[in-house]
Amino acid sequence: MTTDVLKTLTERGLVKQVTHEDPLAEQLQKPTVFYAGFDATADSLHIGHLLPMMVMAHLRKAGHHPIALIGGGTTMIGDPSGKTEMRQMLDPGTISSYAQAIGAQVQKILDCVQGPELRVVNNADWLLKLNYIEVLREIGVHFSVNRMLTADCYKQRLERGLTFMEFNYMLMQSYD
Repeated sequence: MTTDVLKTLTERGLVKQVTHEDPLAEQLQKPTVFYAGFDATADSLHIGHLLPMMVMAHLRKAGHHPIALIGGGTTMIGDPSGKTEMRQMLDPGTISSYAQAIGAQVQKILDCVQGPELRVVNNADWLLKLNYIEVLREIGVHFSVNRMLTADCYKQRLERGLTFMEFNYMLMQSYD
């Protein structure tokens, strides 16, 4: 079952801007796999997760296949966007506990919506197994440092300081 879900999302104020709207609308006319990501920075979902959860619910109800991507691996690096300083580093055990809690909450909330099966995955399952040299050779070659430095999340931090670890966040995200 597919509907004009993009129109519904827009009418409800859940979409502000779309890149390549026509191809997206066409793609959403057939069952499509999609994901939303949730970093494991706390033991519970918060109000900032409401929008992606609502979009996931609408897409699932329209017959699309949801994946909830829990960022157990990317949380170990920390998303630099929107921050003036490096995020506090959490220990791996805490991150793992948070990831499990958030995954369970996402599952419980989205189980209330009928549609294709929800997959909840944790990117720690593959990111923690990566070898640094492999990352550089297989992922790093596809990124331009010049282009990365133009991203808002990095531009805002360059004057105040951006760690090499944080700079790699985009690479880890892309691996998902």
